[in-house]
Amino acid sequence: MTTESDNESPTPSRSWRRIALLLAGAILFCSTTVLVTLLIVSTASDGATSVLIGAVDSELLSGLALIAALAALATGLCVIPVPRLWLILMIPARAVAIAATALAGIVCFLTSSSTVVPLVANGCETGYVVKEESFLLAGWGTIYRQDGVLVTAVERTLSDDGYHPFADGAYTVAEDGASLRVWRNFSFDYSAAPVTTDRDPDFTLPKLTDRALACGVSTGARTPIPSAPAAPTYGADEARAGLENMVAASLDAAVGPVHDSAGQLLDADELSPVSTACGENGTRIGLGLTFETADNGATLARILKVWDAAGYAPDRAMQEDIRFSNALPVEKMSIRDSTSIDGLIHMQVASQCSAR
Repeated sequence: MTTESDNESPTPSRSWRRIALLLAGAILFCSTTVLVTLLIVSTASDGATSVLIGAVDSELLSGLALIAALAALATGLCVIPVPRLWLILMIPARAVAIAATALAGIVCFLTSSSTVVPLVANGCETGYVVKEESFLLAGWGTIYRQDGVLVTAVERTLSDDGYHPFADGAYTVAEDGASLRVWRNFSFDYSAAPVTTDRDPDFTLPKLTDRALACGVSTGARTPIPSAPAAPTYGADEARAGLENMVAASLDAAVGPVHDSAGQLLDADELSPVSTACGENGTRIGLGLTFETADNGATLARILKVWDAAGYAPDRAMQEDIRFSNALPVEKMSIRDSTSIDGLIHMQVASQCSAR
């Protein structure tokens, strides 16, 4: 009977097919054994007990075993020679096996965001481990009592935004006689402050005394994220002086003489900033001016360079160039070249809100 391999050259040997089939069969057997063993453990305990090897639990182990089994099956279907007539069924079967393997791999990858850490009290292990999982903005955890490679679920938790508080060390365990009282953060704390215990514990666990527990263990608590330095504050006189200096530097950078909208020479010393109230008890200094120069386009570029050199951040909106800062005396400067409309440059400057 004619098979797929009838037209193949007799050399090199087709022994690679037998080797591939033997390997695929061995992998399929081992994977099936793992899956059956995990099923027996789960069934015998009504789902309460599972396997945990390092950070690999029953769920991940069964997922990896399933991927290996499907990959072995797909390999076997691809290398086994069959009569040509059987290709009508074999080709779709191969495609399905390969697609199932790829799909299982993708699902395993998307759901493999779990972390497993020991629960630590006063630097010592407690005999419990915490597995935390997340998907999108959902986060949940399971506390297991560990007995060798077998673990039994004893408590479950929820968290916000997919946060893993136990993996982050954001928890506190206090011994209370024969019990362990546990508090943990529900969401991420940027300050990494110690978890407060001035409320009821999130859950309580029985203290395990039937085993030797290792000490000198860290919770892996995160180092606090440094807070941003406070922005400097300016008095009214400081804010006014800072604004006037930047306006004077801007006009000094102009190309040729600077004239106001009436055609008169513009003197920075003669400008009169206006004070307005801001905040609860603050004052903001503001100044608006329009002017023309020998080359408005070049002047605009030079003025922006002055503000850039002074440390102001750039922005742009509605055909206006903007420079701003939260730390320098001027909060915002906006400038627009409307030469094609009225032949002028329009500039607005506002200081930080300063204490009166």
